[in-house]
Amino acid sequence: MKKLIFLVLTVLIVACSDDDNTSEVVTCDESKIVGAWDNQNIFTGNGAPLDTWTFNSDETGLWHKEGLPNGEQGDANIPITWVVNGTVISINEVEDNGDEVFLADFNYSFSSNCDVMNLQADANTVGFPWIADSYNYDRR
Repeated sequence: MKKLIFLVLTVLIVACSDDDNTSEVVTCDESKIVGAWDNQNIFTGNGAPLDTWTFNSDETGLWHKEGLPNGEQGDANIPITWVVNGTVISINEVEDNGDEVFLADFNYSFSSNCDVMNLQADANTVGFPWIADSYNYDRR
């Protein structure tokens, strides 16, 4: 009988012990996209990020680029609009006359702390400079 009581007490003590796992699950929803993001993979000759995306909360923004991976030169600030559908950011370029022209669809994901965003140009995005590549952007 003492063995049975000891067994029951042991099971109760083990079952009621605290869980030592204190890790927190971090979820990065689409609101985490808002902000400025610097390319951390490709830099210009002066050490600046090749490109930076700025996503405003009103779904407008700016794509700043200092050239392209294919060697094309030129500094540009391109006004954009953006919308999220699931894990895809669809981006339009806003022309001088206000018309919007499709620029790219990106599959996006975040690091666990939401401070690094990975952008992968969707395979259906024809003509985007670096379709096959995936780039990480640091939150500024």
